Amino acid sequence: MTKKAEIQIQDQFGNWQFYKTVPQVGTEVQHALKSALKTQLASKSKKVRAVDKDSGAMIDVMQA
Repeated sequence: MTKKAEIQIQDQFGNWQFYKTVPQVGTEVQHALKSALKTQLASKSKKVRAVDKDSGAMIDVMQA
């Protein structure tokens, strides 16, 4: 079973909003984080993160 990562975007109020779910395989997480940074929701905070879907542990954070 492949582990899943949830990509979240920080909104202008500091709350983390769900963006999408991706498999934790290779560079999938990095590509999803870069894609999330290009969305309108990320235009203010410019912060995105990936968390493990099962445990909620943070995998990676990216900031523009």
